[in-house]
Amino acid sequence: MDAALGVLSAERSGVGSALIMTLRQVGGTIGVAFLGSLLNSEYHKHLNVSGLTDQAAAAVQDNVSSGVAVAHQMNSTSLLASVQHAFVGGLDVMLWVCCGIAVLGILLSLIFLPKRGSISVTTPLEQ
Repeated sequence: MDAALGVLSAERSGVGSALIMTLRQVGGTIGVAFLGSLLNSEYHKHLNVSGLTDQAAAAVQDNVSSGVAVAHQMNSTSLLASVQHAFVGGLDVMLWVCCGIAVLGILLSLIFLPKRGSISVTTPLEQ
């Protein structure tokens, strides 16, 4: 943000700051939606609802909390293990994607951020 705002004139710095903050908020919202959708998709992919009634299967597929509640109500350790495995599998994929995004951000920062020269620091005694 400092690099982007540093190239703007003083008159345009307020507009630039507002634009950057808006892009951060929109990007964060889209990122959360993307990662949540990825987690949900992987949760459904790994979930085993065979042998459940349609109502129980729908509750288990709705979210993890409902899945755990249905497993406890049915006293089914296999369903509980399936829900836990599906959720952890979804988290695993989501965290690998987050890792990839972080590595990509680091690489882009190293490529595109301007190189800084050596900074000379003087102490009050040296003046």
